[in-house]
Amino acid sequence: MYPSGSERGYLHEQFRLFHTKEQCELTVDWHYHGFDKLVFFLSGNVDYSVENETYHLHPGDMLTISHGQLHRMHAHGNAPYERIILYLNHSYLSSLAPEAGGLAACFDRARMRSISLLRFQDADRAFVSSLLQKLERVLTSASPYRSILSQALLTELMVFLCQHSEKNAAPTDIHSDDKIAQALIYIQSHLGDNLSCDTLAAHLYMSRSSFQHRFRDATGYPPHAYIRLKRLLLAAELLTEGKTAMQAGKLCGYTDHSAFCHAFTQQYGMPPSQFRPHSELETLGHPDE
Repeated sequence: MYPSGSERGYLHEQFRLFHTKEQCELTVDWHYHGFDKLVFFLSGNVDYSVENETYHLHPGDMLTISHGQLHRMHAHGNAPYERIILYLNHSYLSSLAPEAGGLAACFDRARMRSISLLRFQDADRAFVSSLLQKLERVLTSASPYRSILSQALLTELMVFLCQHSEKNAAPTDIHSDDKIAQALIYIQSHLGDNLSCDTLAAHLYMSRSSFQHRFRDATGYPPHAYIRLKRLLLAAELLTEGKTAMQAGKLCGYTDHSAFCHAFTQQYGMPPSQFRPHSELETLGHPDE
């Protein structure tokens, strides 16, 4: 068996903030979201994995998790786990500052570099913490300026993160497999192409068996299951953008339309011709990590 990679939480707002604290051990298995997510770590003893990367978090660390990225976490029970989480609409962020490439650039950059962690110097950490505290106060206020103030604070935060991500260095305590990191980047940019294990192994100058073994060790997924999920996530995005089911299937690498429809229905519970993105946010007492 391998993780189901289920989708958790649905966002219909442009963004939403949570500030939560757990007093006991907490484990959340592999899953993904249809939106981008920031996690600002405040305290605890937490290991967090994003695709092939695993980090032991330090207070003040920021995780940038792009929509569709598989992730999981484990908070050990010997210390309270406190964090601030932002759910963010990717299209909304991309529409801001388009002349600079949009404010979703830090997520796109993290995905392409396979480095989801931003680790700040003291002054920058204090600046980010202050912005998040202000944003939290504004969002919980009754001010008639709540909407415009929260948008301004979010914009300032995202501009800072985009600028910081341009010079972000890989943390020294990351646990990852460099070969599999290359494979994930290649897969993401070639979802419409032949992505057989033989093709990927040859691209990485590895044997098929070694590639399959290391891929599963690094991600928890066999390669074919990971590729299938990523293709279907892309298909959902294309359908949301207005592509037909036939177009989406072809762009995602499916040469057999019936096979695409069957796989899509298994993943989303409806055929691609009837697909509609989720329209509300669902959480179970706290955000899904």
